[in-house]
Amino acid sequence: MNKSTCMIHSCVITFLFIINSIAATGSNWVDGKVQQFASNGSWCWFQDERAVIDTVKNKLIVGSANMSSGVDLAIFDIQNMKYEGSKRFGGLEYSDDHNSPGLLIAPNGNYIAMWAHHYDSKHRYSIYSNGSWSNEKSVNWSQWGSVSDCKVAYSNLYYLSDEKRIYSCGRVFDRAPNFIYSDDNGQTWKYGSQLTTNSSNTYNKGYYKYWGNGKDRIDMVFTEEHPRDQKTSIYHGYIKGGKMYNTEGVLADDDIYSKNKIPTFEAFTKVFEHGTMVNGVEMGRCWQHDIARYDDSTIVILFKARADDKKEDHRNFYARFNGTKWSVHYIGKAGTFFYGNEHDYIGLGSVNPDDPNRIYLSTAYNPGDDNAKPSSKREIWRGTTKDLGATWKWEPVTANSTKDNFRPIVPKWKPGKEAVLWFRGTYETAQKVYTEAVGTFYEYDPPGKVATSSPANTKHSQQELNCIAGIHQVTMRYQIQSGEQMTTLKIFSLSGKKVETLVQANRKAGSYQTDWNTATVPSGTYIVQLAAGAARQHALLTVQK
Repeated sequence: MNKSTCMIHSCVITFLFIINSIAATGSNWVDGKVQQFASNGSWCWFQDERAVIDTVKNKLIVGSANMSSGVDLAIFDIQNMKYEGSKRFGGLEYSDDHNSPGLLIAPNGNYIAMWAHHYDSKHRYSIYSNGSWSNEKSVNWSQWGSVSDCKVAYSNLYYLSDEKRIYSCGRVFDRAPNFIYSDDNGQTWKYGSQLTTNSSNTYNKGYYKYWGNGKDRIDMVFTEEHPRDQKTSIYHGYIKGGKMYNTEGVLADDDIYSKNKIPTFEAFTKVFEHGTMVNGVEMGRCWQHDIARYDDSTIVILFKARADDKKEDHRNFYARFNGTKWSVHYIGKAGTFFYGNEHDYIGLGSVNPDDPNRIYLSTAYNPGDDNAKPSSKREIWRGTTKDLGATWKWEPVTANSTKDNFRPIVPKWKPGKEAVLWFRGTYETAQKVYTEAVGTFYEYDPPGKVATSSPANTKHSQQELNCIAGIHQVTMRYQIQSGEQMTTLKIFSLSGKKVETLVQANRKAGSYQTDWNTATVPSGTYIVQLAAGAARQHALLTVQK
């Protein structure tokens, strides 16, 4: 018989991060329904955003490089869970995952995709409007500099509403970060300038990832050079009002449109230094995975470092800025490199841009357990933290895979809603990738979003939500005090993942009863969430079998 207990927390909810065991059985197991977005797609990680969600039209737009020397732009209807199709742009000299496009939803509602053939002289782009993608357009960088110095790679698109301007950042002149901009929703582009430089004569002058808040600021996380060429550290800075600053707001460049003063990496904040000792091991040759900044000024960076400079032993780290200082936390082993010429290519990870306490990693190791035996394939894992990254709890997203799973990404959506994308298959080199781009969707209960008080449409008493145990069943009784409210009753795991929606309907004032069949759920503790209008009430429900 099921024995169920119910405890009401009427104000602040404490989320206990205890993970119920998941029955990850069978080959190629995935936690959720898998959707395919490209049958032959992959991406590098220095172009963003690689996937975007149109919250007005409920569409997911996914960009990927295909192995037919072009790019694919797919659109997925989230509301109806339906793949609408894709548009392929070809004409590139050879296939390469670096060709993957960056995407942006323009302020007029159109979609912009911009990509660059690895070391071409131009950016290519298309604009989606009125149900179709435009013919390929291009921006030739040679009009602003010598052809021999046009080494175009990557595109990173961000709109700042305060400036009514779209930025596209990529590696071009001096093999350093440069940018172009558009004031007409991406129809035409002008040259901005070069953002940073250094004195190196190696492959390039740093790798940059960006994050825009859509209003007035673009954050950057970067290295000095390629980690195979240099003992690289992790740096952070940001662009705001046509100027650049380090993390703490110290001016690094007073005019990003001028080449009179181009700052070096030394003008910015060093988040993690090559040679730092962690648990008795020297960490270095760093490379960033992802960055996001949140409305409360929190910044999160995921990055990797080699352990004792061993190319077969990479480790993952989580850095978090709380508005005052950076804290860096060790996560665990990331495994070995992909192939011989690139000793720093690993599975990578992504942060949830709506919740700094949720991350995703690709690794052959069980994160958090460096002593565990690695699996034969890279798997996707979800990590959640309740102490700002100091400790983590992990859930598998994939398991028992017959092919590797690479480079997860999480596009910005809204707290409680999450799309997780990755590609799976065989990765031989950046030019020989035999994979499909896939993903799945989650609904979760975001910690820290529970109101400490609620309007008068729900009662604050232990009688508001009663849980009555039965055989393989829990009966839940609840009241709506007044008016008519959109009401939901949902079950979540303690990590915040939605297990089931029991009620989603308008409810008038009165008493209601709903049954939850627990025959197929494992024993453990669950969160019951009752929401009526703007009010929310939670209970902890323990199912014992």
